[in-house]
Amino acid sequence: MREIKFRAWNGVLHEYRTVDMNSGKQNLGMGFEATEGIGSNTTTIYHSVGDVIEQYTGIDDRVGNSVYENDIVEIEYTAGHHTILDQQTLGMVEQYSDVDTIVRGVVHIWPSTGAIINNISSENPEQFVGDYRIPQYLHINKDCIVIGNIHKNPELLEEK
Repeated sequence: MREIKFRAWNGVLHEYRTVDMNSGKQNLGMGFEATEGIGSNTTTIYHSVGDVIEQYTGIDDRVGNSVYENDIVEIEYTAGHHTILDQQTLGMVEQYSDVDTIVRGVVHIWPSTGAIINNISSENPEQFVGDYRIPQYLHINKDCIVIGNIHKNPELLEEK
């Protein structure tokens, strides 16, 4: 089961806050209501007006950072895999991909399919030609790496 945790971006303070009712900082609060019956528990998150609430995706990147909504991540992207075989022995001579580059994008949670990135850009956009266009979204996994977020590092999404 995925761990449920949240953080909130406060645009006035320009910092993230997490659920922590014991520190001296102004943080998020979380309340639980329990009523009788199966599945009737309710969780409420208390936050300041204007906070952007972001949920943990359940994925930690390859160096152990928790990946949240609105993080910017990089992943290695390959498409168009080809294998060239020797005609006599059918042994592999060469393997290559039409696209083999690092892409980055903004993390979102899709309830039906898991964590994805969109607003995708590439460090080598010239590789995306013909049948291979920069994808509109990609699923992510633990092989990604968090490089920033849309609040503190919007410049990471600019085309190079």
